[in-house]
Amino acid sequence: MRRELPLFLIVLAGLATPGCTRAIAQTTQADPTRGPIELTVYAGDFAMVRETRKVELQPGRVRVGLQGVSQRLDQNSVLFNWPSTKDAKVVSSTYDLGTQSSGRLLERFLGQKVELVYRGQDGRPGDRIEGILQVAEPGNVVVKTDDRYIVNPDATIEAPTTTGIVTIPQLSAEVESKSGGATDLAVSYMTGGLSWNADYTVTLAPDRDQLGLECWATVTNKTGTDFPDAKLSFVAGSPNRVLEESREYDSAGSFGRAATKARALNGDLQMNAAFNAPQRMGELYAYPYKSTATIRQDQMNRVRMMGSEGVNVKRVYSIALPPVYREYASLNANPDQRLTATLGINFTNAKTSGLGLPLPAGAIRVYEPDATGAVRYVGAASIGDTPQDAKVSLELTNVFDIYARARQTGARRIDKRRTSRTVEVVVSNEKAKATEVRLVEPFGSNWKIASETDKSLKLNSSTNSWTLTVPAGGEKKLRYTVILGS
Repeated sequence: MRRELPLFLIVLAGLATPGCTRAIAQTTQADPTRGPIELTVYAGDFAMVRETRKVELQPGRVRVGLQGVSQRLDQNSVLFNWPSTKDAKVVSSTYDLGTQSSGRLLERFLGQKVELVYRGQDGRPGDRIEGILQVAEPGNVVVKTDDRYIVNPDATIEAPTTTGIVTIPQLSAEVESKSGGATDLAVSYMTGGLSWNADYTVTLAPDRDQLGLECWATVTNKTGTDFPDAKLSFVAGSPNRVLEESREYDSAGSFGRAATKARALNGDLQMNAAFNAPQRMGELYAYPYKSTATIRQDQMNRVRMMGSEGVNVKRVYSIALPPVYREYASLNANPDQRLTATLGINFTNAKTSGLGLPLPAGAIRVYEPDATGAVRYVGAASIGDTPQDAKVSLELTNVFDIYARARQTGARRIDKRRTSRTVEVVVSNEKAKATEVRLVEPFGSNWKIASETDKSLKLNSSTNSWTLTVPAGGEKKLRYTVILGS
């Protein structure tokens, strides 16, 4: 009768590939073979890793193994360099993904000699039987000895460490050297699983048209390896690439103390003291981190990049009116139907407005103090990569106290191609102060305003707008006639 496979253990001690340098697996101890690390991290789940390893070469050809590299490494992007010798060159390279489980490791010993170790009730080893591994599947192990097959043995399986099997992901290079000796090998590669994103915290001033803005950077590492004492640079922009889709993470971490020290804000956008000023990098911008940071696997590390306490801003209340040729029939049937206003904010990324540095793309969360001074969440939006002097417009939330009612009061056909529509809009303001409200109306193509009670602004070929000042606790009426068609 077939027995279920018990939990087995493959005993491996001091696994090493012949001819490879020694590297320590993912531990908290420093790797003496690992030199300076530089991480250039892009938004969108990829980064460039550059680091130096100390290696020991032998005359002739030797294979050098580099553990502790990303499990999302792009093998086609690997570059090697020898900063301290001209005597060595890389002939070929291999990236071994390693084994993800004991079962996968066991599969690599198919057709090879293993040893079965039977243990007594006290756990001490007893009989030992050598054989050739024939089958290694979940719940199904077969070992062939000289005179029989052993199926699903109730024993520990021990395998040799001299087979060249790599258990930890490892990048290796076949190196040709005339003289050999200790030297430095610089390696760089692109990887997925390492990315950064910017996010903004904005606090609106309750009594003036200003806001405080902070930009934070979060770097996420799920490469399967740590990057100790790495020099960091965050890049804003989207260079073309060919990499796997990113995966989400839910761990959290932090940078060192240096990141929490910031310069005093004076109304202009200031970089955190831990960052250098943004630098052009081709057509992109880089934000270099002055100090080093340890970026551990399965962590999200967040640091404040820049901020300003006094950004000039304009609050914009807008109401979208329905198209005159479709929806006014329902509004006429229900004259009390309300059209809700939305709140947006506009500002310019300029020194005169309290900003003036390139802003990386990211989410913006907006807060505002209430009557007691407690900060309340207002709404959120997002911005793209924003150069200096560019304008930013954000729509945040629906508005409770400002609304409109609209109805079509007249319609007539002028000729076969043109019709005339007259619309009346009443805007109500329940706030304690007069407020500007913008009305936006889509007309489609071929239209002309024939008359209006308030001056309008043509936004584009299909859209018109009016800006009304509505008194506190009062109403303001707009009436216009539009000719549709050509």
